[in-house]
Amino acid sequence: MPLINPAVTQWIRQMADSDQVVAYHAYQCLQEEVFHVSRPGEETTQTALATALGEALVAQAKPGPGARSRRAASSRNNLARLLSYLPLEAAAPYLARALNDLEVREMARQALESNPTERATGALLTALDAAGPAFCAGVINSLAKRTGERVAAALRRAAEDRQSQVRMAHRARARLAETLRATGNQPAAHRICNAILSSHAPEPQKKAARLALGMS
Repeated sequence: MPLINPAVTQWIRQMADSDQVVAYHAYQCLQEEVFHVSRPGEETTQTALATALGEALVAQAKPGPGARSRRAASSRNNLARLLSYLPLEAAAPYLARALNDLEVREMARQALESNPTERATGALLTALDAAGPAFCAGVINSLAKRTGERVAAALRRAAEDRQSQVRMAHRARARLAETLRATGNQPAAHRICNAILSSHAPEPQKKAARLALGMS
């Protein structure tokens, strides 16, 4: 197995330090290490580093409320952010698991969005079933930047499923309509916009719907 900088493990641990100066310095060191190995020809080392960061990301956080738990969550978010700079196949499984972590899943979604692999696409498709309309809307926006029949079919289902939480949330529905319009699915986008106009959605969402429909 290729060797990575032996200080990586120490820096990962220090990111959850109670001293914010120490924690920030550790993150900066890890970020520099990621950028250092990101040049062409370092693919093997990149994979090893992504694995080390990913294993730390999905390691079970110590239970309990309070400052220690918040520091652990902040550290995991930083690990997911660092993995976004390593858009490799090796990073995708760890980010997929992090989608189940409510404190980290948004950062994990963003990291998966920048990961072009099929494994990352599969993780985002699975995340469409996650609870929370705002998060689901973010997943839809991430998927809209990808191509392929699986992605197109998933976006169509999200638009047509009347029981979906995405459709129940006014803001999420507006974002979904925009995503569908951008990907060329005008009929589905128009259906959602008309539904927003006939609902009790707030005025900003109705205004967005009217604009999408070409109404003044």
